[in-house]
Amino acid sequence: MCYCDVFTQRNGGLLRVLWLWFAVLCCLQSQGQSSLIDVSGKVIDADSLTPIASVYIYVPDTEKGAITNENGFFSISINPTDTLVFSAVNYLPQVFVLPDSLKSGRPYIEIAMTLRTIELQEVVVKGHLNPEAVRRYLDNVNKKRKEENPPNIYRDKPQSEPITKPAGRKQTVSLGTSTRPEGGAALEGALTGLANLFNKRAQQQKRIAALIEAQQNREAQEAYLEFINSRFNEDVVSEATGLKGTELREFLEYCNLSNEFIYYASEYELLEAIFSRYYRFMNFDRL
Repeated sequence: MCYCDVFTQRNGGLLRVLWLWFAVLCCLQSQGQSSLIDVSGKVIDADSLTPIASVYIYVPDTEKGAITNENGFFSISINPTDTLVFSAVNYLPQVFVLPDSLKSGRPYIEIAMTLRTIELQEVVVKGHLNPEAVRRYLDNVNKKRKEENPPNIYRDKPQSEPITKPAGRKQTVSLGTSTRPEGGAALEGALTGLANLFNKRAQQQKRIAALIEAQQNREAQEAYLEFINSRFNEDVVSEATGLKGTELREFLEYCNLSNEFIYYASEYELLEAIFSRYYRFMNFDRL
């Protein structure tokens, strides 16, 4: 009698138990594999009945997903108890639960999606102030200041003495000179005062131009930020995604859209960016 026959006689009961467990495991594995259902179908527009491409089909809380092709067709393997969610840009999400009548074989379904209607808030666009109006306002301000504290350019002007001609002698007087020191100082003081007056006026015009430019830049920045806030805010995003409260604020931080993109993007491009980030936020980044 060989060693194998001795081992079989002594441990025959143990071998039968092991074979029984192996058969049970094989049955359970085959049953789990056979429980998956291959669901295929087509997604169409509820109004025009045309196929919708790039519709995202997924099972919540899992990594199962599929996307419709250019003709709206899709195929996905799911468990009989799974729920399918259909999402697409500019369409309302659709939820589908497989009925008992379709839990056998290879069911084919057709999903009709409805366009999403979004009412955007009214946007008020403000133009820049008229530069001439700003200049007149600043001129009035400066005029009022001058009236309150008028300049006195002749305050320190030296008093000139009358010039008399000596008898029998012809005198020649050129601009800025005099036969007497007192007369030359008076004329020089007057010219200096006029130069200071023109210099102050030039400086004043420069200050007015700088104020006008600063006012225009400030108003342009305010209008720019106001327009961006009207296109991308909590009300717009909540209307598009249905998010509320803390989840909405977390999603706004997650979007991270630049002001330049929000300003120049069309309504379609802006909504497409919001929805693409919404799908990742709800299904992948939060797993």
